[in-house]
Amino acid sequence: MKKTIFILLFLLSTCTLFAQDSRIALFLRRANRYASVELSDYRRSLRMEYDVSDRALNEYYRRCGNDWGNVGIALEIARTSGRRIKDVCDYYNRYRRHGWARVLIEIGIRPDSRYYDPFYERLHHHGDCWHDRYTSYCEVHHYHHYDRPYKKHKKHYKHYKRRYRDYDDDDDDDDDDDDD
Repeated sequence: MKKTIFILLFLLSTCTLFAQDSRIALFLRRANRYASVELSDYRRSLRMEYDVSDRALNEYYRRCGNDWGNVGIALEIARTSGRRIKDVCDYYNRYRRHGWARVLIEIGIRPDSRYYDPFYERLHHHGDCWHDRYTSYCEVHHYHHYDRPYKKHKKHYKHYKRRYRDYDDDDDDDDDDDDD
């Protein structure tokens, strides 16, 4: 009976960690997607929200693996935990291979802490904002951003272009066989 309870608790905690990673991954994907089309607005929003300078944003960008989503998460961790952003970047560089979930645990944003719920609520809110801004940008500019280019398409594009280039006929005249 004790083994069963232990296994159930272990599975429950594992599922919680995977859910935590998926929420972070969703935020990262949405922030990076918006930053890829409107970097100046993304940076302006970060400057206003977290009261940082352009120079500081550039430094955080370098320290967080040249990824704007990582900068957004690092700034939110610093605000929620009360730590300095440089300390958060140091934690990120130390535990990068384990992911942001490990950084959160090391800093003290655990499921049982008072910082946990406010952090994820703000992360969810900002992720939704980045998604809404990206969607409105795409509607205004008639732009569709693909996550990953299809390698198969790139591979066969030259063949397609070469094969069908000669068949592009823009003649407006009809066939010549009805001239008689």
